[in-house]
Amino acid sequence: MPDEVLLLGLGAVGTLYAYILQSGGANVTAVCRSNYQVVRDHGIDIVSDKFGEHPKWRPTRVIQRPEDVDAVGVTFDYIVCCSKHVPDLQPVSDVLRPYLTQNFAKKPQRLPVILLLQNGIDIEHDSYEAFVHTPEPLAACVMSANSWVPVMLLNGGARIEHGSLERLSMGVFPPPLRAPLPDSTRETVHHLLTLMLRGGSDAHLTNDITSERWRKVLWNMSWGGVSLLARRPVFEMLQVDMLPYTVGSVRGIMLEILTVARASGMGEDRLPASVIDHTLHATLLSTPAKLRMLRSPDIICDKPSAPNFRRDFKPSILIDLELQRPMELEPIFGNIIRRARQVGVDTPRLDLIVTSIKPSQLEYVRRSKGIDHETLVQQEGVHDLLPSLNATGSAPTGPVTL
Repeated sequence: MPDEVLLLGLGAVGTLYAYILQSGGANVTAVCRSNYQVVRDHGIDIVSDKFGEHPKWRPTRVIQRPEDVDAVGVTFDYIVCCSKHVPDLQPVSDVLRPYLTQNFAKKPQRLPVILLLQNGIDIEHDSYEAFVHTPEPLAACVMSANSWVPVMLLNGGARIEHGSLERLSMGVFPPPLRAPLPDSTRETVHHLLTLMLRGGSDAHLTNDITSERWRKVLWNMSWGGVSLLARRPVFEMLQVDMLPYTVGSVRGIMLEILTVARASGMGEDRLPASVIDHTLHATLLSTPAKLRMLRSPDIICDKPSAPNFRRDFKPSILIDLELQRPMELEPIFGNIIRRARQVGVDTPRLDLIVTSIKPSQLEYVRRSKGIDHETLVQQEGVHDLLPSLNATGSAPTGPVTL
């Protein structure tokens, strides 16, 4: 019998991994929201430099809400969450709970594996405590996944466009590091990897998914951050006239993140400093400019024949900003600057990005919750002018607790 996968969030990343899992032999039931009607009636056109073109592709089944699960008539082995992680709008555990509850009612003797394929750091605790580390568990384990995949959803959810880069890191949370996994967990985790590999993914398992997430957030907050503030595709940040501005800003942002990681206990063995140069140069290789090293001015750096991403590629957080939708500001940026305050590290560049984007986030989240934004903008309230209470600015002094 094919494995049954419930995938929440058929956006750009969700569509690509639904296609990969289905190509790997699984039945995929996709939970769609805004593009439900489009996917059901017409399918999605997949255009990928790596996976080829697949017009009008559809998952095995398409549903819209938890109540639709009963009509599907199956229980799920894996529940993959690809929806945006916006805890200031709705915690992920609230999104997952109705699906897990229905699944448990049908087959309580076999619990599914949760895979969180979302951006940010410190995103797993909520689901782990709610569904695994509890007297009445609803899931066998929580897996966390990091994807490197420049993909965009276009035409109202009817088309995705993807470049050549696709890499996926997956691991159990909490990360076992050097400890062995229980046999049952190891079996289901490796089987999910097999599905991904069969579907063509460049996927691998890691015993330290937390450090992998720090690697990814280096890109999200640096290259993604400058693209977000500029409101421009990443490719435009790589034009020759922009590089004198972009490179220094990107490196400075990554150094702030690395400093927070070190103060949080993430040592050189788990997150080497060389990852900054790797992350910087991996994206620089997509510039049309000829990159020359000053110490060897006659040597031009080798570059791939084609960039890893399309010229119009924008980070998903920028697309959400342009469409006036709630953004993944908290898991990507907010959790880092929160840690920075706790461990006493100044992050002026990151603070500026968050402060610039936060007014839009407040408006979009309030609108999604049906709250009148203008009323709250003008409300009277009390703010204590104590530096230790600031979310940004100089790091607090004195003892801190993580």
